[in-house]
Amino acid sequence: ARMECTDAGGRWNADDTCTSAAELLAEARMECTDAGGRWNADDTCTSAAELLAEARMECTDAGGRWNADDTCSTTDDLADEQRTSINTAIGNLRTGVAGLSNSSTDSEVGAVDMLLADARKAIGDAANVPTGEKSAYSGTVNTLEDQLNRIKMARKEYMDGKDKDRREMMAKVGKELHAALGPPDATVTPQNALGNLAATPTLPATGGITIDAALGAGALPNTDNPGLLTLDETDDSVGSLGSWMGTKYALTSGVGAAKVTNEAVVYTIKDPAKTSPFTTVHPVDAPGGTNPGYVTATLVPANVMGAAFLHSGVQTHTIPDRANAFYTRGTYDGAPGEYRCSTGPCTSTNDGKGSPSALGGTWHFKPDTGAMVSQPDADYLFFGWWVSKDNDGKPTAASAFTGEAIATPASLPDGADGSGLTGSATYAGKAAGKFAMSNPLDGTGNGGHFTADATLTAKFGAINADNSNGVTGTIDNFRLNDGSEDPGWSVELNRSSAWGSSGEITGPTSADGPTVWSIDDNAAPASGAWSGQMYDELPGAADATPPGDGSTIPTTVTGTFYSEFGSIGRMAGAFGAKKQ
Repeated sequence: ARMECTDAGGRWNADDTCTSAAELLAEARMECTDAGGRWNADDTCTSAAELLAEARMECTDAGGRWNADDTCSTTDDLADEQRTSINTAIGNLRTGVAGLSNSSTDSEVGAVDMLLADARKAIGDAANVPTGEKSAYSGTVNTLEDQLNRIKMARKEYMDGKDKDRREMMAKVGKELHAALGPPDATVTPQNALGNLAATPTLPATGGITIDAALGAGALPNTDNPGLLTLDETDDSVGSLGSWMGTKYALTSGVGAAKVTNEAVVYTIKDPAKTSPFTTVHPVDAPGGTNPGYVTATLVPANVMGAAFLHSGVQTHTIPDRANAFYTRGTYDGAPGEYRCSTGPCTSTNDGKGSPSALGGTWHFKPDTGAMVSQPDADYLFFGWWVSKDNDGKPTAASAFTGEAIATPASLPDGADGSGLTGSATYAGKAAGKFAMSNPLDGTGNGGHFTADATLTAKFGAINADNSNGVTGTIDNFRLNDGSEDPGWSVELNRSSAWGSSGEITGPTSADGPTVWSIDDNAAPASGAWSGQMYDELPGAADATPPGDGSTIPTTVTGTFYSEFGSIGRMAGAFGAKKQ
């Protein structure tokens, strides 16, 4: 039976039964179809993988696209996809063109140019879209391109006009500021913008900056002798310049044709605030005195804070409040304590600044036991620039300056006579000032303010023609207020001609060429003037009280400079630099 089974093409099984050839064929057919294959007429099986390969070949041979999900996109499907891509690209282009105007930026115009290129590419890539349809799409794109080109032409005319207006305004400002930075008066020596100030500006303890404008300083309230102008701090922050902190000040006076605006930007460098016992800063009356424990000096309203003073206008405080006076808690100069007003009428006037602007009656303040006061540095150096403008905004005078704010005598000791010192030192810091460019030959110009880096080298010892002793410097890495990153300027401060007994630095005489202004390494003839002042802010030994740096070499230098680039450029600036 086994032999008959196998000879007939069957399979003898383990249970001594025979599966015939027909049954084996039936099993094979079932296995093929159950596995996703196809049983063929010739009794062969095409597997599922082979069927997929056949389908892929049929799809691509017919011009379709076999997809990652094992489906076929026919040529009709591809044409529909390409029509969608074209319509989307044209829609984006139409929106982009509609959004352009004369005020559009270059980047916005460039983005629409890219949308135009995308639309052209979408049409070019549409291999399954009939040629007639593609021609219609191209016609739509051509129409949008024509609209884009017309907008570009109109924008160019607008921008050319705007640029012309801007250049004309720059030339106007440059011409006006060029005159303002020029010699202010024939009697002023040296002949430069620094003569516009009669004395160094001061920073009063009560705030603001006081400018002492000199004769010939332009359209100021009193042209012959403008006198002192106290400018108030503005809300326009100028930020920091290295370790120097900037503050803007302004004062507008007069009306109509007599209106004058003065502006100044001042950079200061201060040590961190120090905390001291209240009674050290504000002495109080001793026990047995008239007002024991109370501040002896008249109270400064700006130092007064408290709930009783948070009102608008004038407030009258009732007496008596407790026994024979009005009492209220608050702070004075930031320290907690108690206020007392014993003689009336007791009033306080608040103008919205957070502290009373005035106190009426007799007020006293007693600090709490152990109260402390935070004291900002009152002994510091500063530098900056100043400009005066008439009622039309035309600059009529400009200058640069340096100064020192000193609350404690000798707390900012001047440097020693450089001729008696030995060695050398490098100082690095910052500079700021006003500049003007005005070229009458081509009508171009510019003007405004600048910031820059300042580097000075001091070689101590007596100065003479046979050595290189003295101070030299460079002002470079300029940044202009019009946004120019670096106009390629530098100003050389040529070797000083003399040391002062208290750290003064005298620049070279006009015959020796005090400064040289270069633009892109093209140097103008020597011109202008410069001078400086050295300070030793860390005098004495390192173990002294307060500690010094153990060196007699000055730690800080400030100064002013004026330079010209031929007949077309003028600048006046100031700098502050620390020993490296």
